[in-house]
Amino acid sequence: MTGAGKDIILSFCIPTYNRAVFIGEALRSIISQADERIEIVVVDGASTDNTAEVIRQYQQQFPNLVYFRGEKKRGVDRDMAKSIELARGEYCWMLSDDDVLCPGAVDRILKETGLGCEIFLCNATNCDLSLRPLKDRFWLSRRANDRIFDFCDRKDLILYCRLANSLGAIFSYMSSIILLRRAWNRAGFQDSFDGSAYALAASLFSFRSHKCRLKYIREPLLLCRGDNESFSGSAGLVKRFLLDFDGYLRLADIFLGNDKAARRVFLKVMTREHPWYTIIHVASLIDIQEAWLLFKKKLVACGYNPLMVSLCRFLSGNEKLVSLAVALKRKIVRNRAYLWFNRIITRVLFLKQT
Repeated sequence: MTGAGKDIILSFCIPTYNRAVFIGEALRSIISQADERIEIVVVDGASTDNTAEVIRQYQQQFPNLVYFRGEKKRGVDRDMAKSIELARGEYCWMLSDDDVLCPGAVDRILKETGLGCEIFLCNATNCDLSLRPLKDRFWLSRRANDRIFDFCDRKDLILYCRLANSLGAIFSYMSSIILLRRAWNRAGFQDSFDGSAYALAASLFSFRSHKCRLKYIREPLLLCRGDNESFSGSAGLVKRFLLDFDGYLRLADIFLGNDKAARRVFLKVMTREHPWYTIIHVASLIDIQEAWLLFKKKLVACGYNPLMVSLCRFLSGNEKLVSLAVALKRKIVRNRAYLWFNRIITRVLFLKQT
């Protein structure tokens, strides 16, 4: 499908493992918008389902689809890096194997690439398992419009962190990220973060050693499939939180060092991602005191007020309050009255630490 003399501008890089049931929808959403400037690179971590068969079917429709199957499962971080290694495009869109592009997404990014930014970050629409849209997610404040941020400029980085609503703003959501392949090759894969779930974020922050301009795109360009979390159950939820805490603190240590002001606003993003009612819920899932003390230590290191953390632990022993916390978690993001209520409670509980 690639014509003579045509350069690949955008490569869709898709690490996958046992997602034959979903990856076809992801591929269709790309192919329906693609022309000769687009390629798809799928790296399969030795799936045991019929992923290879599904990919071969789509290769017949779209010859610009590269399929690499590993001999063994190496994890999403390594497979993600391999997909970039195999890509030919000027830019790589890091797409999850169960997410789907919105109509017009490819044209939008092809136009944006003319800016030459090292990173583009778009928003997403949360959906249920059947991809029925539920709500739009905005990684930055809803007041933030399209804008370029220079992460090599300390003031710009601090402003960006102050606007951030979610860890998605600091690269925790792969499908929202489009990166300049040349910048990635220059920075290299951050081996020390392999298996941490934050290897992609670490590599992107390492762009700051050269150039690191991020274009924030307010428009949601993705449909994000929900109810498909690999960290299911009580133990899985606690593990998910610990991954966030560990990865997030390491990013702050390595890339912000002794810059206390930048580190503080960076860590503050965690308290927005996981507010008080979420902490009550997770605290109710930890039965062992030693495990709770470790969890609390990481909460405080991420900027949570110690008194508030202790209060959440105390409240977590009340089943009705835990049920209320879970209900708030579901409703606050959809209802303005709940959003207002959350802001008031957060200001009371998350007292600024000196």
